[in-house]
Amino acid sequence: MDFIWYADVFFLTELLRNYFLLCLTAAFEKRNTFRLRLILAAAAGSCGSILFLLIPALRRPVCIPAAAAALGSLMVFLAFPINGKRAAVRLLGFLFASAAVISGGLSFFRQFFYLTELESLLCMGAVMAGLAAFFCAAAQSRRLGTLRYPVRLYYRGKEKEFMALADSGNRLREPVTGKPVSVISYEDCRGFCDTLSAVFCIPYRSVGKEQGMLTGIVFERMEIFRDSGVLTVEKPVVAVAREPLSADGSFTMLLPEELVI
Repeated sequence: MDFIWYADVFFLTELLRNYFLLCLTAAFEKRNTFRLRLILAAAAGSCGSILFLLIPALRRPVCIPAAAAALGSLMVFLAFPINGKRAAVRLLGFLFASAAVISGGLSFFRQFFYLTELESLLCMGAVMAGLAAFFCAAAQSRRLGTLRYPVRLYYRGKEKEFMALADSGNRLREPVTGKPVSVISYEDCRGFCDTLSAVFCIPYRSVGKEQGMLTGIVFERMEIFRDSGVLTVEKPVVAVAREPLSADGSFTMLLPEELVI
């Protein structure tokens, strides 16, 4: 029986498989890498697979483990920065473990959904992308209670910087406009906004206090310095609390989490 072998389809299939292998390896190792490096490493692995098919000597049983180790090492060195032999061996082990996981997933899609190799790879990629998005969202949710952001407030030609905590429990809203409300302490307002043109009251509830009122101020502008860039909020609403916001002084402002997500 004769078969027609399409080198371009084989290369594309192997490219996707190797790319998913390297992404899973990076996830196992908890490493950040450049996407271009992963693509180049995956392409090198695809070229190696083509050579493996074209050179019969490489398919001998005694040569298969050495060829697999050599090709895997090449992909690892191209995809990740290596610090020593131990790190290289660990990455190679994670690569082989990822290959076992990917092979099992592809077999599942082929056996139960009767998909082709390329279709199975695309489905596997969709599953991996969904899992990655889920775990990234979960990690961000866990970090929100610990993240600090430098914040700069502007009022009547003056400016002052605060270290703000992204508070997931801050649900304060200005009752008329519905804007989210940040919180600063009274001590930090001294010398910055002593003279106010207008203030208003913001009702709130907290643990141990059924109901209370906070003094609200509309500032001219607020800048939040994040890793992705500076977020500017025009006319931000900020409440002033009488008590200090942190016992150790690690932050002097509370931000609603929706401003930094």
